[in-house]
Amino acid sequence: MEGGAPPPPPADINNLGTIVQEWRRLHEEITALKQQAREKSKRTKVLEDIVMKTMKVNNIGALDLKNSGGRILYNKKQSKETLNPKIIQDLLSTHLKSPEKATEAVEFINKNRKLKTREGLHYEKD
Repeated sequence: MEGGAPPPPPADINNLGTIVQEWRRLHEEITALKQQAREKSKRTKVLEDIVMKTMKVNNIGALDLKNSGGRILYNKKQSKETLNPKIIQDLLSTHLKSPEKATEAVEFINKNRKLKTREGLHYEKD
């Protein structure tokens, strides 16, 4: 097992009902907290876009914040796009100068990718 605490020992069947109830309660609390976090993230993104556009239009590289003593810096960086099968197909087709060879290469990659198994519980409401 990688990092974290070792898994707890299996529970006695007599305690399973109590454990499942606690698990469901915690699961519902986490779901509610995640929803709140999503809403706050959306609001933060909207405000960030407003500040960023204002800084960009007015050519402002940094804003000093008097209340917190911090600064907001306008950064611009580039990153590479994700590699999905269509992009891999297009890049290989260009590189190999053959769409057929590119298709074969993508099929080979997809066939030989290792599978990961994840175990977990899922609660369904009626």
